[in-house]
Amino acid sequence: MKQENDKLINQTEVNYFLFRIKKNFPNFVAGVITDRNGFPIGSEISKRLWIHENRLALWAVSKSKENKDLINDPNLIQLKFDIDKAKRYKLFILLERNGNGSIKNGMKPLKEIIKTQELF
Repeated sequence: MKQENDKLINQTEVNYFLFRIKKNFPNFVAGVITDRNGFPIGSEISKRLWIHENRLALWAVSKSKENKDLINDPNLIQLKFDIDKAKRYKLFILLERNGNGSIKNGMKPLKEIIKTQELF
């Protein structure tokens, strides 16, 4: 018997979800979606970023509010979100602090993107 939480996730839809988030922030550096165990489901990472997808995925599920000891870059801002009601999936975003975009201006559209997505 298939339950609702056994829904298959389409990679194209995950990529489009991350594309919409990237488009929302001109200062976007990386974004990763994980399950609650830190297994990466999808990612969009700038080629100039030295951090790998697996490390970003683990940071997404870490309990620490900030991973200063791991990232150690004052020019990067970390954002973490639960993207489903059951809190099984996480979104971790890195933004450049000195980028063109404002985090404040991007937060309301980001929350709307997360709220209206139907993947998770």
